[in-house]
Amino acid sequence: MSFGLDRRWRRKVVDLLELEKGMKIEDIGAGSGKVTEEMLRRYSDLQIEALDLTEEMFPKSIKNVRFTVASAENLPFENNQFDRCVSCFLTRNVPNLKRYMDESFRTLKSGGKFCNMDIFDPGKGFMAPAFRFYFYGLMPTLMNMATRTEAYTYLANSVRNFVTPGRFAEIMKETGYENIESFSLGAGSVHIHRGTKP
Repeated sequence: MSFGLDRRWRRKVVDLLELEKGMKIEDIGAGSGKVTEEMLRRYSDLQIEALDLTEEMFPKSIKNVRFTVASAENLPFENNQFDRCVSCFLTRNVPNLKRYMDESFRTLKSGGKFCNMDIFDPGKGFMAPAFRFYFYGLMPTLMNMATRTEAYTYLANSVRNFVTPGRFAEIMKETGYENIESFSLGAGSVHIHRGTKP
């Protein structure tokens, strides 16, 4: 759906995490484990807690990775446990975004970094009309027919109804994160947000 660009975007997320050997990481909404695997390619000794609502897609038995079925709004981890928290293509699907932010903040150590990537409506960007035609119209129609589901209509609506990148950064600030940065990719349709717990 992203014409393969998602692989490059995930590598960018992992770059921005600024990983170091032996760090303890939480990968929230781990899905098929692509971000977890990219992190382990950088440092094989990372200790990763991968979490998602289902475990069917996640690879089995990856060394130094523990998978947990749980909600992002109620992380089953103690306070101040992790050096990094990462989530990709998760936050549009979280019913209470602020609750997830609070949980990520709670479980990070002081000085820990939070990094999130998701799809956003591109606003008034020069590619916005083309994005909306493809993402809200053409893509759901074709992919729903191909898969015989309404999954891609849900995906399109999750982006259409999501907060703006600016509002996402504001929620991070309200949560307590500092040094908040936003990186625009995909002609403004994808943003990475990064912040640090003081």
